[in-house]
Order: sequence, then C-alpha cells, then structure tokens
Amino acid sequence: ESGELLTPNSFKYCARIIHNELNNPLFHSHCLRHTHGTILAENGVNPKSIMERLGHKDIKTTMNTYVFNTDKMQQDAADIFARAIM
Repeated sequence: ESGELLTPNSFKYCARIIHNELNNPLFHSHCLRHTHGTILAENGVNPKSIMERLGHKDIKTTMNTYVFNTDKMQQDAADIFARAIM
C-alpha cells in the first residue's frame, strides 16, 4: 500500500515481533503455511492441489505435517455420513 518493498525478511521480522515482543512463543513464520493448508482442506480442496500449492513432492508431507484435522472437518464428516445413510 505504501509502495515499500516486502521481502521474506520483512515477514520474518514481523513474525519475530509476534513471537518475542508480543510473547506468543508458539507463533513462527511457518505457522501460516500450516494454516493455509488446513484452511484449504477444511473447505474441500483436493489434497493433491494443496500439495502442489505448498510445493511439496510427497502427499504424505502435506497431509501429515501441513493439514490438521479440525472440529469443522470432523463435523463435516459426520454430516456427510449421516446424509449418506438416510
């Protein structure tokens, strides 16, 4: 917006501020990759598409490390199953 160049180092700086100065020890810059993958999966994106978007060569890396099974996913699975047996 201001025309200032943003680089990966710019974001790493922001992540360090969140981690250290705002005292959020669980946050690191890589968290957003996990969030990105999980949001895509939660909204029904094909796992292979998520894998390619995150730049992985192995689906196991994507699904075991970058996609988390959320409460919404669990509820969606239960809803789909309930509709299927009705």
